[in-house]
Amino acid sequence: MKKTIFILSAASLMLAACTQEMVPQEPVAAVPGPTSFTASVEVEPTPKAVLDRNGSSKPQTFWENGDAISIYSSSDTDLSAAVGHKYVTTLGANATEAEFVLDGESTALPSGNYLATYPYRSAARGVNFSVSPYRVAAVDVPNAQTLVAGTYDKKACPMVAFAAEGSSAFSFKNAAALLKFSVSETNIVAGRIEVDAADKISGRFRADVDVTTHIPNLVTYTGQTYYNYINFTIDGSAALATGTDYYVAIRPTVLTSDLKIYLNGNLVKTINTSKLKAIERNQIYNLGTLSTPASIAEKKLVFDFTGAALSGWPTAKDQMSTNQSGGLGCTYPLYGTNYTFTLADCTGADGRRVYWSETATYGHRIVFENAERYVGFPAIAGYKLVHVQCESAQLNAASASIKPKMGITSNVVASGSNPTYVTGGDLQEWKAGNNHESYDYELSGTVGNTIYYLYCKVKGGFRNCTLTYVPI
Repeated sequence: MKKTIFILSAASLMLAACTQEMVPQEPVAAVPGPTSFTASVEVEPTPKAVLDRNGSSKPQTFWENGDAISIYSSSDTDLSAAVGHKYVTTLGANATEAEFVLDGESTALPSGNYLATYPYRSAARGVNFSVSPYRVAAVDVPNAQTLVAGTYDKKACPMVAFAAEGSSAFSFKNAAALLKFSVSETNIVAGRIEVDAADKISGRFRADVDVTTHIPNLVTYTGQTYYNYINFTIDGSAALATGTDYYVAIRPTVLTSDLKIYLNGNLVKTINTSKLKAIERNQIYNLGTLSTPASIAEKKLVFDFTGAALSGWPTAKDQMSTNQSGGLGCTYPLYGTNYTFTLADCTGADGRRVYWSETATYGHRIVFENAERYVGFPAIAGYKLVHVQCESAQLNAASASIKPKMGITSNVVASGSNPTYVTGGDLQEWKAGNNHESYDYELSGTVGNTIYYLYCKVKGGFRNCTLTYVPI
């Protein structure tokens, strides 16, 4: 970025006064910022709780070869939608302190006060140096995380740092907290941590950084999506190792509801708010060793359609018939069990346009390309469906004008007839654009061993669905 200084001679001032003509501006290069920064992760008080210590007195190495940070300068001219200057490190071995140099594809950094974030994000953030504390928006605690045995996923746990003008050293502070646990079984491949919808434990936030203490405070801000859950999978192996510590990053907040932990879709532990209420940044909360109880009180199954279509599912190119009696049964394997979804058209319909779609622009998702289409959720022996959560997906470029309407029904009816909506499953209007927003249906009066359908009265689409079942 460049600053511009106006330099006018006395003669030119007189000429401007007489003729009102503009005198050309002479650009002067802005003072450049440092070509490199050193970065470390600050060890804050309470050693057993800080995130860069694994519950012991030995610090973990943090920086790895190729790590990148975003740096913002108060002298940048457009900080309302700024992509940070990208600085990267080259290391022969992991280190607790590293030198970061300007990436070859990034623009030069002007001098000023600095904010820095890890991990680097190529999309724009809103950064504000004109208020106190300084603000940097679009800090992410992802709602889908990958576990790393014995430590935590760095890219799921954001850090921020401040440096005054003239300084080239950053001491990063953690902006999130961690939940620590281990498992006692050898077949655990995935899990979920969840609170009630009113509480938010993941998503995109704003970090307000005090320039004296440098302590960040995560704040929600308008227009961003927050989540009441975190889904996790394991990195590099088929299952979590027993007797090994794992960590999930969580957004600092004050909980008003219990924290529930699921493994392989089964509820294994509930922590009351009397024991865990305020989640503070830079703290580790130990959930203990988790085991699946002999009697399962609840199943919560997450079905993700953002990957390639599974075998046996209709696609845009392979439109299997979905209007035959009973619909088309499609298998989705999850946690070692095959679950059956039933795709159906109205009686006599000829479009067959409910399928697993893929486009370069909108990715993979389930679409109802025509109205009056159904997706039947799996019936599980001994359990009944009590809650449905779907994340919306965009259909096409013109879909912003469409108002999708979706409800939960107990039957498939002929075109033009009204299906029977389950109590709590009444039609909801979804946003049609690329919003990826969640919609919840809290069901009652359902019975066990029964298929219930997501009914599309006006065409739409969804990226995933989370289904909750309880024993009958």
